[in-house]
Amino acid sequence: MKLPQKLALATALLGGAQIAHAQQSLTFRSEERFFQEGLELFDREKFGAAQQAFGEYIRLINDPLRTADAQYYYAISGLHLFHPDAEQLVLQFASRYPTHPKAATAFFELGTSFFDSKNYDKAIMYLEKAPADRLDEAQLKESDFKLGYSYFSKKNFKKAKELFDRNKRGTHKYTYASSYYAGYLAYREGDYIGAKLDLQVAEKDENYKTVVPYMLTEVLYKEKNFPEVISYGEKSLKMTPPVQNPQEIELLVGDAYFQNNDFKSASQYFKSYAKGKKSLDKTVQYKMGIADYKNNDFKSAEQNLKAVAFHSDSLGQNASYHLGLTYLKENNKQFAMRAFDQARKLNIDKNVKEGATVKYAQINYELGNNSEVINSLASFSKDYPDSRYSGEVDDILSDAYLNSSNYVEAIQHIEKLPKRSHRINETYQRVTYYQAVKLYNDQLFQQAVTMLDKSLGFPYDKEIEAGSNFLKGEAYSIGQRWPQAINSYGAVFQTVNSGRTEFYVKSRYGIGYAYYNEKQYDKALTHFKAYLNDNTIKAGNPNYADAMIRLADCYYVTKDYASALNYYDQALAARTPDADYVLFQKGVVYNLTGKKEQGIQSLQTLLKSYPKSRYADDAVYQKGIIDFENSNYAPAIASFTTLIDNYSSSTLVPNALQKRGVAYINLKRQNEGIADFKRVIDQYPTHEIANNALYSLQEALGAANQTEQLDTYLTKFKTANPESDALESVEFEAAKSLYFNEKYNQAIPKFEGFIKSYPASASVPNARYFLGDSYFRNGDKANALRSLKEVAIEGKSEYLSKAVLRVADMEFENGNYTEAANFYSRLRDLAVNKKEQANALLGLMKSFYFTNDFNNTILIADELIARGNATLNAYNSALLFRGKASYALGRLEQAEKEFSAAATSATDENGAEAHYLLSEIYFKQQKLKEALDHGFEFSKTFGDYDLWLGKTFLLIADVYVAQNEAFQAKATLNSIIENTPLEEIKTQARAKLAELENTVVPSTTTPKE
Repeated sequence: MKLPQKLALATALLGGAQIAHAQQSLTFRSEERFFQEGLELFDREKFGAAQQAFGEYIRLINDPLRTADAQYYYAISGLHLFHPDAEQLVLQFASRYPTHPKAATAFFELGTSFFDSKNYDKAIMYLEKAPADRLDEAQLKESDFKLGYSYFSKKNFKKAKELFDRNKRGTHKYTYASSYYAGYLAYREGDYIGAKLDLQVAEKDENYKTVVPYMLTEVLYKEKNFPEVISYGEKSLKMTPPVQNPQEIELLVGDAYFQNNDFKSASQYFKSYAKGKKSLDKTVQYKMGIADYKNNDFKSAEQNLKAVAFHSDSLGQNASYHLGLTYLKENNKQFAMRAFDQARKLNIDKNVKEGATVKYAQINYELGNNSEVINSLASFSKDYPDSRYSGEVDDILSDAYLNSSNYVEAIQHIEKLPKRSHRINETYQRVTYYQAVKLYNDQLFQQAVTMLDKSLGFPYDKEIEAGSNFLKGEAYSIGQRWPQAINSYGAVFQTVNSGRTEFYVKSRYGIGYAYYNEKQYDKALTHFKAYLNDNTIKAGNPNYADAMIRLADCYYVTKDYASALNYYDQALAARTPDADYVLFQKGVVYNLTGKKEQGIQSLQTLLKSYPKSRYADDAVYQKGIIDFENSNYAPAIASFTTLIDNYSSSTLVPNALQKRGVAYINLKRQNEGIADFKRVIDQYPTHEIANNALYSLQEALGAANQTEQLDTYLTKFKTANPESDALESVEFEAAKSLYFNEKYNQAIPKFEGFIKSYPASASVPNARYFLGDSYFRNGDKANALRSLKEVAIEGKSEYLSKAVLRVADMEFENGNYTEAANFYSRLRDLAVNKKEQANALLGLMKSFYFTNDFNNTILIADELIARGNATLNAYNSALLFRGKASYALGRLEQAEKEFSAAATSATDENGAEAHYLLSEIYFKQQKLKEALDHGFEFSKTFGDYDLWLGKTFLLIADVYVAQNEAFQAKATLNSIIENTPLEEIKTQARAKLAELENTVVPSTTTPKE
């Protein structure tokens, strides 16, 4: 009992003896007052005042044994006050009084104090030191819980679980909390039964009633007890107050419905869960996509699966596969193909890879991408020897080989078959023929003939058989092997029902030409006539007028001049592009039939209408001949002079000089005549007319009494025309032999030595041509260009037109397009046959294009098209460049039409480029669907042209980007990188892919731990 201060003071003032006698007992009572006051304050949690009271008590008593309890309370009060020395005081107490009843409580108090301040390391250290047998029941339960939670916080889950499991028993303050954490740790260890029992206990407490449902739902999910997940989860979501993590419970319930294949309910919960979220876990989004797919909500499925398909993991592979299925449901085969392509390239889930590979091949087959079918299934039987798709794959692969433009692989595939059915042999006949056509178009004629022989070994389809024989005839004709060509064309006529095919009529034309070139004009005449009499041949056919001209030529050679004139006139009426030749021939025929004036008129019409005609020099010469033969020497001299002065490079100049000389002599102009004869021997000593000139010179000099001059020219003639064993001739012939035997390294020094040794030789112009061509064939184009340019400038070689063509081609190759155009233009005038003329026009057209002269490009292209396919490449190139010129001039609609015509008509590289450029025009016009559809058609016809195939798929990727289809764009670019053999295309694809990666981020989040 506390004494009031006033009473204590009054007592102290009483008498001395009494006070002295009672001093000891009064002092004790006063000291006890501080201890009791401290206890009261400690119980009321007035720890500051309590610590002062206990401190005063300890000071007054000054006896450690008597003040042990006070020391304990003093130290514990310091703990509650967070005094820095409190921990040390408690430890001192426990050390000083180890047997004191409060020693156990001291460690307990230390541990709980540090627990409350979240210092779990020290909480563990001191609570472990508190002996359980010296704590009361409440302290023991509190100690176990707080020690367990401290271990839990330090992730020592094993120790924590032992304590929570021990503490969850019975009914006390920490029963529910211990059960909750014990349940969580059981769940964590995969003990779902134990977790469920503990959490069900914890759920009974109001503090855990809203916390437990999420974890318990997750436990049920882990047990794969999906009906219970649904039942318990849906009941929990209806609770009041609301449970914690309701959206996570929705996700679990949705997933449970998903696992039970109730995709409609699953989708409802998934969408509720996803509502308002900016990003989703990719597993969730994948399942949402699958549920949407199963519910036929393909648009939603597409969006969800597309976001996951970006990932190169198992989930991404599965998402890509199902995204492909989704696109198929929408009949979007192109997008489906890219999705399956993505899935088949990931080596994660072998079953998904297998199925995706088959789907990818199927779609490519349906879209006509046969080469891609072959590539994708090339190793399928090896990779999946026991595949359930084996039969289906074999059918697809076989058909793809047979329909592919990659006929070489198709042929190899069939030739490796141990057994070949009738149907396979029919296909073999067809693909070998198609490969022969390709080889022919690539100007590999001997290889084409070999392939055609393979096709003809299986003559099942009569139209293909006729086509094979016809193409053999064409190949032999190009090689000027006329007898073989005649046999092949003739075989067409012997093929059953060949008369119903286009090849029958074409063979008439071809065999006519073969007989014509063999100079069997009577037989050629029969076939040309039959060709023209066929009802399928119309005036618009480029060969129609040509056949008329050749028929007229045959009548001319067989001296049926009336019929010849008739067909020449018909050719003119048909507006033949060779009207200049026809007019020339008419002039010749009129002259032969005595109609001199009409002959001259025809030749004058030629010269007036076609001043740059390759027959202009012939016309001038023939006009002179007509006058000469009719003794009209003055006009004859005028014509010959025109030829000599204006057509100095013509091969007829020596003849014109000789004839003019004779005309001068007949007009008594001996000196002028003698000068012409001398000029022939001076300038053209080896020409066949030089012999005539020598005789004429002899007569003229004799008549002029100048015979002494003859020796000089006789010597010149003999020098230029030595005996066959003469050294000059031997050297020249030896060099030529090396050239024609393709020994160019040896031929070059021989020709150089010849030119140096015999600079005045009449053979030098030809030697210089052979030298230049040897350099060219040896790969030394710089020296080739120098030598051949000299030939072109000199203009005396009989190989002049070949030299000019070679110079033009080299200048074009060097990028000197203006110079190239000059030489192509000259070749156009020099050309001696249709092939040379077509080559000249082709080079001129391209040169105009590359000098940005697009209008002239179109003019030359039109001329080439009007002439028909004089060479394999010219007609198709003309179609292409006419479109390119229109494109460059900004006439997109016109270019569109022309590229369409070129891509349809030409099956070579010209058609491939035209097809690509048409897709590009669609893209520039923002006709994205047309660009995409047309781009995908490319590989059906032009799959072998890697450059344009690569460019086309780069364009397809650009279209996808424009359509905001990043997944499709990436898949396309990855496919290009993996499949194209061209590094330049790979580089462009990588650049586009990198740019795309920097702008596209998949809408997923990292999964929770």
